[in-house]
Amino acid sequence: MRRSWIIASLIAVGAAAWIVSGLPFGDANEPSAPEATEPKAEDQRPPPAVRVTTVMAQPLDNTLVLQARTLADRNVTIRAEIDGQVEEVLVERGDRVNRGDVLARVAVEERQARVAEAEAFVTQREIEFNAADTLNRRGFAADTARAEAEARLAEAQAHLELARLQLEKTVIRAPFDGMVDRRYIEVGDYLDIADSVVQLVDLDPIRVRGEVSERRLGQIQLGVIGSARLLDGLEMTGPVTFIGRVANENTRTFPVEIELPNADGRIIEGITAELRMPVRRVMAHRISPSLISLSDAGVLGVKAVGEDSRVAFHPVDVLADSPEGIWLGGLPEALRLIVVGQEYVRPGQLVRPVDEAALAEGGS
Repeated sequence: MRRSWIIASLIAVGAAAWIVSGLPFGDANEPSAPEATEPKAEDQRPPPAVRVTTVMAQPLDNTLVLQARTLADRNVTIRAEIDGQVEEVLVERGDRVNRGDVLARVAVEERQARVAEAEAFVTQREIEFNAADTLNRRGFAADTARAEAEARLAEAQAHLELARLQLEKTVIRAPFDGMVDRRYIEVGDYLDIADSVVQLVDLDPIRVRGEVSERRLGQIQLGVIGSARLLDGLEMTGPVTFIGRVANENTRTFPVEIELPNADGRIIEGITAELRMPVRRVMAHRISPSLISLSDAGVLGVKAVGEDSRVAFHPVDVLADSPEGIWLGGLPEALRLIVVGQEYVRPGQLVRPVDEAALAEGGS
């Protein structure tokens, strides 16, 4: 009885010692089994499935459509080149004038007298020069005396030319054919040099200017025939005469202009127009507008699946619109476009592409 109690006590002590030591049962030299780790939930999720279709670029004979406005070929404020009182105004607003027509006259005042004085002075200097020249040729006057007389004559002639020019500027003329849009003076006004007289506009030809993005600038060529449709329905054609080379600082677009004949002046400056210009043939993709996405930066584009089965975002340029779909530029020639599920995946994400054509064949 006592022996049984002793054995039981030894077993209990041994068990307690093993528990305290932390050693496992069995051979101490036998390696312990590795601890199992729970896999993360995200590693267990399969890549999301998206439906894709392969789209190929097609040739597009494109027409570029721009919002535009009309501009006068020339719009100039005629200014006074001399001071004086306005003596006569010969035009009214809306008058058509030809180059050289008189617009207004400034009082001559003493300017005519200055011309007469300068003419008399030139006559005197001519006589002096002729005398010095004759004496020099006969050997009675030095070359320096002849040169001095010649210089005085040239000076007198210059004064005469200046006096005549001042007199001529009292008559203000139209520098080109056009129409008087504004008149700034009345008879009796006093003009200083550079004061405004009239505003003259040349509306034939009329220019139509639009703004084009830098992506499309290289597709436009000088001389091609474009068309402009005005708000009243009038549509006219004319050549591209100007392609800007300096971008607008705010919009980063470039000015493009066509010229239209406007002999009757029907088209005026500042009218809104729709400008259409043919551009060279480009390769483009036609897709449904619903497949277009916006990146986080606000860039327009589409989502496709690359060879590595990851989502790629491709920026696009809208080239044209048609009942069958929208035409996009800036894409690779062949593209596995995501047609279902693009709104639920992000660029760089691994996906499981399901070909739409194969899916249709399997369902049929």
